Amino acid sequence: MTAKKELAIIIQCRLSSTRLPGKALKNLGGKSVFEWTLASMKKIKADSYIVATDEASFSSLAPLAKKNGWDIISGPLEDVLERYCIAIQKAGCKAVLRATADNPFLFYEAAEALVHEFYKQDKIAHCDYMTWTGLPHGSGVEIFWADSLLKASKETSDPFDREHVGPALYNHKDKFTSLFYKAPSRFYFPEYRTTIDTSADYRRALAVVNRLSGGIAPSEPYTTEEIVSAIKEPEVHDTILFFPSCKKGQGTGHLRRCLYCALETGGFVYIPEDADLSEISSLVNEFERKGLKDYQIVRKFPEINEYALIVTDAFKLDKETASKLSERANVCSIDEGGEFTEYSDYLFDILPSYKLQREANIQEVSYIERPENVRRERASSFSKILVCLGGEDPASLALPAAKYFSSATEGKAEISVILPEGLYHTEEIPGVKIMAPVENLKEKLCEYDLVVTHYGFTAFEALSANCGVLLLSTTKLHENLAKKYGFLCLSKKDLENPTSKIFKEIKAFYPSFDFTGKNKSLVEKIKKLSHGKRYPCPVCGQHSFQNEIVARTSERTFRRCSKCSMLYISWNNALPMKYEKEYFADQYKNQYGKTYLEDFDHIKKAGIKRICEINGILRTKSISSPKILDIGCAYGPFLSAAGERGWLPYGTDIAKDAVDFIRSKLLYPAVVSSFPDFDPTSEFGINKFDAVTMWYVIEHFPNLKEVLEKVSSLVKTGGIFAFSTPSAEGVSGKKNRMSFFENSPSDHFTIWEPSKANKILRQFGFEVVKIVSTGHHPERFPKVREKNASKDDFIFKYYSTLSKVMKLGDTFEVYCRKIEN
Repeated sequence: MTAKKELAIIIQCRLSSTRLPGKALKNLGGKSVFEWTLASMKKIKADSYIVATDEASFSSLAPLAKKNGWDIISGPLEDVLERYCIAIQKAGCKAVLRATADNPFLFYEAAEALVHEFYKQDKIAHCDYMTWTGLPHGSGVEIFWADSLLKASKETSDPFDREHVGPALYNHKDKFTSLFYKAPSRFYFPEYRTTIDTSADYRRALAVVNRLSGGIAPSEPYTTEEIVSAIKEPEVHDTILFFPSCKKGQGTGHLRRCLYCALETGGFVYIPEDADLSEISSLVNEFERKGLKDYQIVRKFPEINEYALIVTDAFKLDKETASKLSERANVCSIDEGGEFTEYSDYLFDILPSYKLQREANIQEVSYIERPENVRRERASSFSKILVCLGGEDPASLALPAAKYFSSATEGKAEISVILPEGLYHTEEIPGVKIMAPVENLKEKLCEYDLVVTHYGFTAFEALSANCGVLLLSTTKLHENLAKKYGFLCLSKKDLENPTSKIFKEIKAFYPSFDFTGKNKSLVEKIKKLSHGKRYPCPVCGQHSFQNEIVARTSERTFRRCSKCSMLYISWNNALPMKYEKEYFADQYKNQYGKTYLEDFDHIKKAGIKRICEINGILRTKSISSPKILDIGCAYGPFLSAAGERGWLPYGTDIAKDAVDFIRSKLLYPAVVSSFPDFDPTSEFGINKFDAVTMWYVIEHFPNLKEVLEKVSSLVKTGGIFAFSTPSAEGVSGKKNRMSFFENSPSDHFTIWEPSKANKILRQFGFEVVKIVSTGHHPERFPKVREKNASKDDFIFKYYSTLSKVMKLGDTFEVYCRKIEN
């Protein structure tokens, strides 16, 4: 009788995946995903290496398996467990290490460690199955005894067991012993995903290979450290799709900019199969010569969640396209001229626009990439003139313009004209040099005294290079833009009458634009935008692009919910604030001039006023030992104020240092907890409170509905819920609107308005009893600011009184009563 072999590695594979058909054969750096998995698992020493596939996939996979030194067997499509039994019988092995073929980035070192640990643990006490927990989804394997699996196969008919193999063991604890051990720290990265199950996964895999080995499969599988270094990178886990206009008549600038950004970010460019821009092939070839990979060109319309960010550079998006894109990912629109910008999370205007009836998050010409080569001084006359109307010249003005300037200069100037590819050889004009499209044109503009173009990037690049600029109006919009920003402009009709008078005032060719500031990188900005997050209304959960956009700032977009009227952050690109010990010390001091503990008595003084308001409403004299819960209690100044006024105070906060201070110094009960994940019964032995408070905390919750539902469950009927928060109806919100939103902290997910508070709170069983306007700042009124008035001036005192009378404080306090639901 032949002795059993010790270990077999069996990889399951099928090609009939519904989410991503044929994923195992997809090209990844020059070889299939399937071969990546085979190579990784071949790093582990074993007696047999077997692929277990289904009958339909066998013929496609067998040549690749044999080429890579693996045996292959076939079995039922859905009954994967049976396939493993067939493979076990073929291998004649004692133990099986199982992997799946859609995981190209397996941690083979973790697999080796698992084998050793399994044998070690089995010697201590018999176990049938073992795996590591906490590896990236797609980087792990599992090991079990072959006899245990054969036994399990005979005892289960459960479809789930038979499809997924491992559950046939670990879901039957009464029959089999299974170990789930936390992976060693080297391999423990549960937050990441490396499997290929969707189009988005495949994009990430391509990005990993691009980052680690220039888009080419390595000769040896990546190590754990290499894989982790790549999947941590933003360009890998936050993939970007660029969506340019590829329509004939809209120029080549949109596609060129997107190809450049894709090259620099590792992103992808969507070019539909039916795109009719004739220069597509030449532009793609140009950027492929620079290093763009062919897989970065995408022909299929994006799927939902396939990308982290879609960047449109489409001239004008129609409503249907804008709506579909917004359903699939966050959307950033560059120089968007359409009517449907409510579907764009972020608007990025680089070129100055004309009469666009909406705000943008950013409006800056500094994101135009300026040429490095610049003329030392402006020309006093124009002896070298370049005519360039983009890669398309849709209005066919380039040759008429060349003839115009040849005549207007009486043949004394050297005229060069760039024509679209395929047209530059069609006509010869005396005194005019006809040229093909020029790569990296912006660095050659300085060779010319005057650049004749249309409104667009070339115009601003030429100005930045210290060239004179004259624009040709290809459309009425271009004519209006030229006039608005001070460019000389000629129409098609003007080109019919050449005249030297156009050169009468040379300075007119140099409109005033400030290019002295630092050039900003569009690529780096887009990379940062790819990490942004979209939010629904925190109160009712509605995410509708019909929700009115009330403000756009450089890092955030704000909307008003059409259902509940709440103002909220609908898109946020800022990093979340961490309320830890450092915040209460250094960051708090930077904002208020002293640390939180140094400011304790001042904050407690405000707390005394607040507890007195609550006492007045609740009439606590009739309540024996009233209990109050302060959520986000920090170091406890309000707890101290409440305790001194006869309340039994309890606190909860996310900062451990603050809770430790309350327990040890103030001697009040408090717990470290992230609200609403908080159980007062288990923590304090209390399930209802006479009052619950949040002082400058409520605005920090993106999940406000859950928070208010929890608060409602904690407050006794007739009890009080009180909170303070910034006001959008204060002087800053009304008189300095854009500054108010720009300076609103990035973790203030809701911005409350006193006039809307009752409508919102009634949904959760509360009725507003009193609103107190606080945070009065006369110096923020425009008139006071204009006069730079001091506190002793009459105008300062006048607006101080006006602010209080009109309730224009920049913060407010709400006191509401719990009513019967």
